[in-house]
Amino acid sequence: MNKFKLIVPMVLFVFSFLFLAGCSDSETSSEGGKSTDAEGKETEANSEEDVTIRFTWWGDSKRHEIYNQIADQFEEKHPNITIEREFGGWADYWDRLTTQIAGGNAPDVVGMHQEYVSDYARRGALTDLSQFIEDGTINVDNFPDSVVESGQLAGETVMIAQGVTMSGQAFNTATFDELGVDYPDMDWTWEEFMAKAQELTEAKNEEGFWGASDQSRNFSPTFKYFVRQRGNTLFTEDGQLGFERQDAIDWFSMWDTLRQNGAIPDAATSVEFFEAPLEQSLIVTGRVGITGIPANQIHLYQEQFDNGEVRMVRQPTLEGGQTGEFIEGAYFSITEESEHPKEAAMFIDYFVNAEESMKVFKLEQGSPGSTEMVEVVKPLLNPAQQRTLDYLSETLEIAEKATYPPKGMAEVESAFLAAADSIAFGEVSIEEGVDRFMEEAENVLKNQ
Repeated sequence: MNKFKLIVPMVLFVFSFLFLAGCSDSETSSEGGKSTDAEGKETEANSEEDVTIRFTWWGDSKRHEIYNQIADQFEEKHPNITIEREFGGWADYWDRLTTQIAGGNAPDVVGMHQEYVSDYARRGALTDLSQFIEDGTINVDNFPDSVVESGQLAGETVMIAQGVTMSGQAFNTATFDELGVDYPDMDWTWEEFMAKAQELTEAKNEEGFWGASDQSRNFSPTFKYFVRQRGNTLFTEDGQLGFERQDAIDWFSMWDTLRQNGAIPDAATSVEFFEAPLEQSLIVTGRVGITGIPANQIHLYQEQFDNGEVRMVRQPTLEGGQTGEFIEGAYFSITEESEHPKEAAMFIDYFVNAEESMKVFKLEQGSPGSTEMVEVVKPLLNPAQQRTLDYLSETLEIAEKATYPPKGMAEVESAFLAAADSIAFGEVSIEEGVDRFMEEAENVLKNQ
């Protein structure tokens, strides 16, 4: 599956605050004006000059259609600007982007994510967008501070939020109804999650069906929730591991128990379907009852089912533990080597602030930031998309900003995946796998 890969008295307050975003007249804020280049020299953006900018993002063919439509809209409003488009699956996207940046061939506008921004920003690969905010090219006047700050790193604004989302556990009501199993509660514990997975497995009693997917490989966001519930973090502010060895041991032990009990798939099946296309995923093909996804994908999964509703509940919590929720989202950045950063900034502003754009975007990578754009989008939502907004309005009330990963995140995550697989296949004990991971991760971070 493409990785993952995308807010009333009190309820209205929460909804409004968390979904604020600047709403600008994109044609007015996007034309002309001055900016400074990477060397601090003032440059004039010529609205008549023919330029080409490259735009890249991750996702499936459905997202490809949506983003192409928005890019087409922008080109119609700015006939002198041509947008070349590139997209791919989650894993391939980041591999290609890394290669492009290293080779001096990076696109101008790139889809960016909180888990990877440090790797690029701290290598000087991303432009500080403050200059375009200050000159009005990108309008963030109505963005709450928390949203603006979520795109900042080391005092620079390196990305602009395009959508806010949260992760959780999804299920299809038809599966539960068929098996006579009660739906999980919005607020549930890991112990209840394990019991529900076992209950589904036993109720179905069929080879090739498991109560839940194996999420032991999910370093972020799922393991990130787990350690936050224990009062820890994935990483500290100074870029070191922020959790204990025992956290990882308890994590893998939980999934190993589920695996040994047959409540989650065997290791080979889990690896095979880890990055399968959505339509081939274990939950869509009816082979698992519960799986973790971002809330903005609820409607995409719903489209795959003829019966039942795809619903979402919070990530399980620890009994007596802390809240694990943190603000997630998808962002846009401009690469430092872009030859047309002004035009790239104009496109970002159009994408996140134009009414026409948001009518197409809807909730593709999370809820629009602007409260005005939310009102534009709401009448257009289908029931599944409305469930996304309902879920976000409830969970974002308790969410906090999480520490961004340091440079080296990709290598640390790879080490985590390797440990998860070694444990799942029985090649090493849980303790041995955790020790290998901790040692490798600490060495990676030490050398950054």
